[in-house]
Amino acid sequence: MSRWTAWREARLAVVDLETTGLDPGADQVISFAAVPIDRGRIVAGRAVYGLVRPERDVPASSIEIHGIRPQDLLDAPTADTAFGVLADAVRGRELVAHAAWVERAFLTDPLRKRGIRVPRTMLDTSAMWRLLCIERQHRDPGLVRLGAIAEDLGLPVHHPHHALGDALTTAQVFLALATHLEARGRHTLGRLRAADRAVHGFRWFNPAG
Repeated sequence: MSRWTAWREARLAVVDLETTGLDPGADQVISFAAVPIDRGRIVAGRAVYGLVRPERDVPASSIEIHGIRPQDLLDAPTADTAFGVLADAVRGRELVAHAAWVERAFLTDPLRKRGIRVPRTMLDTSAMWRLLCIERQHRDPGLVRLGAIAEDLGLPVHHPHHALGDALTTAQVFLALATHLEARGRHTLGRLRAADRAVHGFRWFNPAG
């Protein structure tokens, strides 16, 4: 889709991954979800969710976060099969995530192998929230957890640290933030993707802000 496409006209896919850590070179995806948004509406009935059988042991530290135990993954599909399902769900759609650098790091290579290019800058609800705070209050709140943003926007929080729950929460947060930013002149995909760059620009000129 063109960077000039209005977000309300776009086909989007909100993605969330549960992983064993944050290093794509050493850690693994063990759960995934994708929630489509078509023309500004969440299509919950077409959401996909799945577990992924890891090739290595799942560390106890990650189990404490997402609650997915090794026995839960014994019958899960391999990463190759799981990423095929995810690729089919997001093909032809603009990707959305919260703190999107995590999803981008783990998805770039698997999706590229399936003919899908992950953009260098994804639509990121974390950056969109920071930009909205800057434009409203001339203050950067920094990295804020998804649940806190949802609560601030008066939205429900669905099952934190569960891929499908977080994807649904992110989808609702995206729609709310996109609507607020649209009122401030950011109505295209390109303008929303540029939220991260705008935040960095603010930080450069306002290091204490």
